[in-house]
Amino acid sequence: MTHPTGGTKRSSWLTFRRRLLLVRTLLRSAATSADLVAAINAELGDQGYPAAASAALKHDFDALKGEYGCLIRYDRRTRCYVLDDLGELALLDLPDPCMEALAFLDASFPAGSGLPEHAHIRALLERVRLLLPPARQAQLRRQRPAMRLGVGAGARPIDPQVLDLVKRACEQRRELAFDYLSSFDIDTPRRHRVAPYGVTFRPEGHGYLDATLLEVTPRAGEPIHAAIDYRLDRIVPGSLEILPTVLPPERIPPPRYTLRYRLAPQVARRRDVASYFPETQITYHADGSATVTATVSNLWQTRQVLLRYGDGCTVLEPAELVALFAQTAHGLSAIYAPQREHGR
Repeated sequence: MTHPTGGTKRSSWLTFRRRLLLVRTLLRSAATSADLVAAINAELGDQGYPAAASAALKHDFDALKGEYGCLIRYDRRTRCYVLDDLGELALLDLPDPCMEALAFLDASFPAGSGLPEHAHIRALLERVRLLLPPARQAQLRRQRPAMRLGVGAGARPIDPQVLDLVKRACEQRRELAFDYLSSFDIDTPRRHRVAPYGVTFRPEGHGYLDATLLEVTPRAGEPIHAAIDYRLDRIVPGSLEILPTVLPPERIPPPRYTLRYRLAPQVARRRDVASYFPETQITYHADGSATVTATVSNLWQTRQVLLRYGDGCTVLEPAELVALFAQTAHGLSAIYAPQREHGR
């Protein structure tokens, strides 16, 4: 009596695994036939493709197309195979709440936005879509989410090389130097040397480098070791230099200021004043006004936040922030006082 050896079963499993590895490799990126063979053999060793692999590779492609409806095309210009559609070989499905979240992201980061910082998000969404079953892909195309994330489509684009070098400096934890044109630098940028810590994109669409200022030439009143948010689109392209100095294990603490401001009754009478800063304490007064104290380190950003209150906010301390508000008030007066006089 003879017993089955299991060879056919094992051979079928290896064939399926090889084809699945082909798909996984093409999901990463388009690839040449040599790249595909090398990737399979690196994973399967002597159970991968034989020395003359062209016929076996073609046979696997034909099987993926015939059995699952995969769309794999050959790009003659690049000599690469490209996976356009998985057909029925769905490797991912999602519950309805996740589909809603995916539709939300799809609407928030549309194709062709042209912003380099969003390109990878769009590529990720396209890869997730490709992994879904055809019915789920059709559902995603039909779905019109009631919500979307506002990412400031009107923001100035960021130079791709600027973004790449800033990210690299953050990842390598090395000092960064660049020319920067702030709101107060009229025509001539100044040279900044900073310790970079990360990039943040805010709802208005601008990208910011979170950094500690180490040196600036020429100086214009910025405190050394201040935490500054540098707008990436205002860094002069071609001026960035990743320096050899590695950042210390702990971030240099920025100067800390005790903030105190008073909100007028028309702002505070409902007793629902927002807490925008660390260690915020709010004292409500009988006349409906409120006094707010907190701890801050970025005076420029603090001014931007408090300006939303208009003339309903009076800054009491620190003196440096009072001076910034006086400067702002002087500038606004220079703009609007002549118009008011003219209106009379």
